Amino acid sequence: MAKCPKCGVKLHIWNIKAECPKCGVNIANYDWENRLEQDAIEAEIAFAKLRETLSRFKYSFIGTKLRIARIPVSVLPLFSFLLPLGTLAVSFPFFSEKFTLNAITIVMEIIGGVDIMGIFKGMSSELIGDSFKMLAATLILVVLSVLSLLVSLVFLLLNFKKFNSKGLFVTNLVASGMMLASSFTFAKFSELVAGGSLAAAWQSGPSWGVYVSAALFLASAIINLCVSLQKVELPAAEEKNEAAEEAKEEANV
Repeated sequence: MAKCPKCGVKLHIWNIKAECPKCGVNIANYDWENRLEQDAIEAEIAFAKLRETLSRFKYSFIGTKLRIARIPVSVLPLFSFLLPLGTLAVSFPFFSEKFTLNAITIVMEIIGGVDIMGIFKGMSSELIGDSFKMLAATLILVVLSVLSLLVSLVFLLLNFKKFNSKGLFVTNLVASGMMLASSFTFAKFSELVAGGSLAAAWQSGPSWGVYVSAALFLASAIINLCVSLQKVELPAAEEKNEAAEEAKEEANV
């Protein structure tokens, strides 16, 4: 709710006249020079804060050589999801096929409606329960690794607010561990299947891509840790902002 700039009385929606209903001063013209100066100072402060935010955002990404190098290294794990993470070959009468699995195809199959519930139901089976548990664990680990990139992107965009944040280091390190764990669970799944009734018709195992993906996540974690430990030297935008605040305080005195 607006107030009269002179006497401070509250102005209601029905007070449509230019004059204050209490003191009679012309609200639009009262002390207009001082109010115009105050508006100019506030605009300068707002611009200084915007300039500071843009300066911090720019520094967060390209402020140092290490921060510049971090960008491609942080993006590379995304392309590693196109690499073969595992292989699967089935050979039945009248049907024989070999599949190459990567993170993108796995996620798309899940989104497309692959029978996930069938996998979880198979976990309770006495005959194939152990192998299905390993398969379910593999799928979960790969999907979580993909999702970790989205979390990393959020940390990367918000990094200009807290330059020493270790969020990117943690998410990439966890993703590297999950990729390695997925190779172990998929190898265990393949081992269990090979020892069962499908041994002659089924061959599967982790591929070289899963280890490359884990290595890229680890490299991203290391460079992000180095960035978080690096000394921050910001431009003088904050000093300009403080000067504008002091000018406003002096004008109010």
